[in-house]
Amino acid sequence: MGRIHLLQVQYGDAFIIECSRGEKKGVVVVDGGPRSSSNTFIEAVNQFAPIDLMVLTHYDKDHIEGILELIAEYEDRKEPLPVKEIWANCAQFIPVTDTTRTSPGQGVTLAKKLQDYADGGVLKWKNNVFEGYKPEFDFVDITVVSPTEQVMGMAIKRQEEEDGAPTKATNRTNEDLGKSLEELAVRLIKEPNLKIDSQLANAASIAFVLQCDNLSVLMLGDCYPHNVENYLRGKGISEDNPLKVDYVKVSHHGSRNNTSNGLLDIIKCDNYIISTNGGDGNTCHPDREALAHILCHQKRMLDEKVHIYMNYDINDVEKVGAPFLNKGEEEKYNFEIHSNTTII
Repeated sequence: MGRIHLLQVQYGDAFIIECSRGEKKGVVVVDGGPRSSSNTFIEAVNQFAPIDLMVLTHYDKDHIEGILELIAEYEDRKEPLPVKEIWANCAQFIPVTDTTRTSPGQGVTLAKKLQDYADGGVLKWKNNVFEGYKPEFDFVDITVVSPTEQVMGMAIKRQEEEDGAPTKATNRTNEDLGKSLEELAVRLIKEPNLKIDSQLANAASIAFVLQCDNLSVLMLGDCYPHNVENYLRGKGISEDNPLKVDYVKVSHHGSRNNTSNGLLDIIKCDNYIISTNGGDGNTCHPDREALAHILCHQKRMLDEKVHIYMNYDINDVEKVGAPFLNKGEEEKYNFEIHSNTTII
């Protein structure tokens, strides 16, 4: 039976997905959260080890630092990493040290460590994961729907030229609380400006559809909706022939820039996952506008209830930034928010 574990890793992403097909079973880990929550992530990984596939969607700290800490812990133990396969684009630009538990060692990159693991037969490392890739696993079907090869190439070039930059997201504001969800839903989502480091990094995020017995989910990482929509439409997905999944992991923790009507109109889904405790001081997620797109896009059927799963308490999330719900909206728009959800 398929299950998704929503780890509580503060403002970051970390998921463990139990998959099965017939008698075959496997575990997929997606991202590892920030360093400040690495103990939570490592404990969970150890519980489910060995991990069949670990996906680093992109190189932002709130997605990757927990994985770096996991690698360091197993190096300190002098034990092999309990991961069979790992996807990590741009690993050559992610700095790590020989260990983070003792005195600083010689600085190397994640690519060096992963290549050493691969050469030693510990795991398989794939560093060119683009749209259309379909790996062969006996316990699950996975189809990568973003990024494009062109965007990934641009991310690599930018890293080589500028050594990258951390991403920043827009903050929630009180202004939108006075606007109806219908008003917010008609706002257009701009395509990312790939000349800006932060937007290019998110555009290069790995997104994929995972399907196994009794579970299907669209995992969007921090990607922008445009690449995903273009890919799906190119494969015959449309308003009249939507992609049907049990869950959508909402992109970028519910940022207003990463959820569009165009993508939602070609997806048939009533369950949405938002992973965040609200923010890290620089960001405030989720945004009311993202919620508006989910609830009021053109193909939304108001007689079908939408369920939004958050891995932290909604009241705590709203303390970090502006509130994003008004009284009575859950009834009016026929949806329910499930707080503190850690397994579905």
